[in-house]
Amino acid sequence: MFKVLAVSAFIFVLAAEASSNLSCKTETTNAVAGVCPDGTTLLTGDKCCSSDNVFDVDAHGCSSEPLPAIDGLCPYGFILVADGGCCPNSDAVAKNKK
Repeated sequence: MFKVLAVSAFIFVLAAEASSNLSCKTETTNAVAGVCPDGTTLLTGDKCCSSDNVFDVDAHGCSSEPLPAIDGLCPYGFILVADGGCCPNSDAVAKNKK
């Protein structure tokens, strides 16, 4: 019974992570065969990010007008926000998720 609960919980976590729009605050590395090293998180596009730098794009907005993102990427010092743009780190704000 415990194994069934553990497997169910694991699948639930995977499903919750799959529905998140995750990105990285720092540079990424390439995953090898869809696997990342310990201490990193797999993002879409087979990219690995330090687990400390992973964030949910949909949970962030910008207090200023964001710049356009290029292929979902932002320059250094900017964070990808829910509006599909790049916001200076100093202007990034948390959004209320519904």
